[in-house]
Amino acid sequence: MKKSILAIALATAGLVAVPAAFAQDAGQTAQQGWYVGANAGYGHVQKGPYDNGDVAGGVKGGYRFAINPETSLGAEVGYVYLGRPDARGLYTQNYSGNNAQSKLQGATAGLNLRYNISPSWYGELRGGAFFAKGEGLTNDKFNPQFVRFNSTEYYAGVGVGYNVTPKWSLGLNYDYYQGSDSSKNIHLPTDLYSVSAEYRF
Repeated sequence: MKKSILAIALATAGLVAVPAAFAQDAGQTAQQGWYVGANAGYGHVQKGPYDNGDVAGGVKGGYRFAINPETSLGAEVGYVYLGRPDARGLYTQNYSGNNAQSKLQGATAGLNLRYNISPSWYGELRGGAFFAKGEGLTNDKFNPQFVRFNSTEYYAGVGVGYNVTPKWSLGLNYDYYQGSDSSKNIHLPTDLYSVSAEYRF
């Protein structure tokens, strides 16, 4: 009887210890702490006078909290520059140079959700507020005007990446920035395709 009780006790202890061991190993994949990052790539606008793109990129920083062994939630702020695409077609007849180009940039504040597929690979969702500052031609087909605007809009994106070391990672990203001012009839929604690098403290 004593041997049976001892065997049951050891088996129970083993069953408890195995998940704990796995949780401990898995817990090392969820990133937590301060981080900074930068990205660069191609920003494309396809709306009204614009169907073009330019070099774009940004910087960001924030803090991540581990919410389970594989997942972390980060709060971050940043700044993005989305280039100066040229106007197209008929819109360029009465405008040239800087007056035919759009420009969109601004600060961001949002959240990112990072899931570690393995210790090396991760996937990420992000989004938040985009404090847009822009300029360009309005969407009036026959009489576009060059205007400047400031507005609070939103951004959202996805990414995948590789943890080169516990502190460094590289990623591929797609982000959407809604930059517009309906009262001035200017809309510069921008798709950003970029590569990124991140350092964790």
